[in-house]
Amino acid sequence: MHAFTDKLVQRRPLWMITLAIDETNLSEGLRAACASSAMLLLGLLFDHPDFSWAAIGAFWTCLADAAGTRRMRFVSMVGFGLLSTVAGGLTALAAGHGVAAAAVAVLLFSWAGALARIWGAATAQVAILAATACVVMVTHPLASMTQTAPFLGLYMFGCLFATVLSFTVWRIHPFSPARRAIRAAYSRLAGIARDNARFLAQGPALPDAAAHGASYRSQARAALEAARVALAAVPPARAGRSALYDNLLLALSDAERIFAYLIAVTHTCERDQQRLRQDPRARRSLEVMAVLLRRLGQAVQRQPEAPPLELQRRLAGCGRRLEAALGALLPLRLNVDFMELGLPRAAQLPWREAAFLALGQAWQTAKVNATPQSLSWRHAARVSLATTAGFLLVEALHIPFGYWATMATLLILQPSVSTTWPRGIERVAGSVLGAVLAVLIGLAVHTPLAISLVVFPLIVATMALRRVSYSLHVLFMTPAFVLVADYAAPASEMVYAASRLGNNVLGCMLALLATFFLWPDREADDLDQRLAKAVSANLKYLLAVLAAGGRWDSAIARLRREAGLASNNAEQVLQRLRIERRLDRSSGVGLAALRTLPLLRRVAGSTARISLSPQAEPAPPQLQQWIAAVSGEIDALLRGESGTPSPAPCASDGLTALQADAVAQVQLLRGLLREHMQAQAQGKPEKLTQVAE
Repeated sequence: MHAFTDKLVQRRPLWMITLAIDETNLSEGLRAACASSAMLLLGLLFDHPDFSWAAIGAFWTCLADAAGTRRMRFVSMVGFGLLSTVAGGLTALAAGHGVAAAAVAVLLFSWAGALARIWGAATAQVAILAATACVVMVTHPLASMTQTAPFLGLYMFGCLFATVLSFTVWRIHPFSPARRAIRAAYSRLAGIARDNARFLAQGPALPDAAAHGASYRSQARAALEAARVALAAVPPARAGRSALYDNLLLALSDAERIFAYLIAVTHTCERDQQRLRQDPRARRSLEVMAVLLRRLGQAVQRQPEAPPLELQRRLAGCGRRLEAALGALLPLRLNVDFMELGLPRAAQLPWREAAFLALGQAWQTAKVNATPQSLSWRHAARVSLATTAGFLLVEALHIPFGYWATMATLLILQPSVSTTWPRGIERVAGSVLGAVLAVLIGLAVHTPLAISLVVFPLIVATMALRRVSYSLHVLFMTPAFVLVADYAAPASEMVYAASRLGNNVLGCMLALLATFFLWPDREADDLDQRLAKAVSANLKYLLAVLAAGGRWDSAIARLRREAGLASNNAEQVLQRLRIERRLDRSSGVGLAALRTLPLLRRVAGSTARISLSPQAEPAPPQLQQWIAAVSGEIDALLRGESGTPSPAPCASDGLTALQADAVAQVQLLRGLLREHMQAQAQGKPEKLTQVAE
């Protein structure tokens, strides 16, 4: 399974399909399945097919559950229940008065759902799910309030049941999001170790060998940042008097140090690959380290109150064996100190004060974005027009189960081409496989009781895998929805599955057309700024480490984090330009970034080796001055100042091997950028090639 996952991650630039198996949340899946299946069983008990709407409401409410404090979760779930009931009811009433009224309701509520992203991810999640409820309920027209009350009552009952279940029988521990995030971080660190072992085994035969570790390091940095945010979100009342919180903080501190250690290991493996390929000890040590890191993450999630001392001891021993195999001084130290989160801690204000503060901030944000020049405003208009067009199209053509097309359009459309395209690909892929699965299940399942029982594992998989892969999420959601529809109105599963597939494809096509032709907001091409920040941050990190002479402190840890984040940001912009096919039109900066960013990763690796070496000494003042001068020169080059004077080459006399390696990397970086500027000035084309040492 890990090899299969790694192959998909390596091919991400082409297919943008990712798997993160360690982010599977079985508890979340079981909770949603219990809530939804209970509603279906009640419908069977009372012989009332409309309980399928209660099951859908329970499922959506579990999807709307925002990670964070109990208060945040409660507000998101209850808020979704009320919002979707009112908006969905109004949409159903509008549908009862004709297609025109229904189209207006779909237009308004889909616009509001898409605009809600201006208030953050949690609000956007609740709002877009409420808009989804509207485009589904529009297919259930109601002519009067007399018809509306029982229908909405059942739906609201399902929402409330899921909420009550989540806060009574199926409560979530307040540290659960942080524990899960730290486990994901250790899993990403294991991926770096495993990738290095594969690199030593395969060498140049490895696909994209020149930048083999970039995606793994980027994912690890993002996972560490997510863990920082999750820990900072723990209320002070819980964190201040909890040894468990201290253990989690220490685990995250260790993860940060292990990340720096693995960056240095990657650099060493790349430098001495030919020698290390002949010695299997390094590869075996890295493979064992990957297993131990994965187990460490699992231990932190399952038993955070007890530090995993035995696993840490084994990991340290593995580090010593790897150090001997690499022939480099790279000690792996754990349990050194607590890290600083560097984020504002979550403050638990009284309910009334928190509500007024949130409303005030929401109003200010709305005023800022209440203009057609706002990207969020244009995105909301694009979503509403595309969704309404999809609704009118399926109504005009009398396409059965057409709400699946409008729902797909609503959920796929993202603010830019680079995010809409891969999401559409993943949804179509998941729908195709899900439709096949639905047909196979339909051949064996016919009775309402059997449907209720089969829906349970499907919803478990749907919810448990939603953070693992959007394709897998859609794959299991497709047969679940097909069977729930069959529960309410028995028919041929083949018809349901084919309709679901065709409508999803139609929805994807509408979303892509809207992305390209309705105010095509491609995100700003700020690669030049991102690249300049990445270079500056990495050289600042190098300069601080050279000055400190290998001494580890919080300031250096902060600079290393900033360098990693800056490199990640530049790589993400570069990847977005490649997807949108704008790389050749990025004023030549894209070509420079393609060659510079892999080299920046090597500069970071060389810096990490110095910071971890117990024999490192503070660099001579002239070396520090030279690094500072080159940093200023490179910054000027990236601003387009080609006439910038170049400092003389740094003399290697008196430098240690590690310092000389860092100087060589910086000189190569400066040479590449100067070569790029000269080619730009002379109008010569540059090839899209990766840098190689």
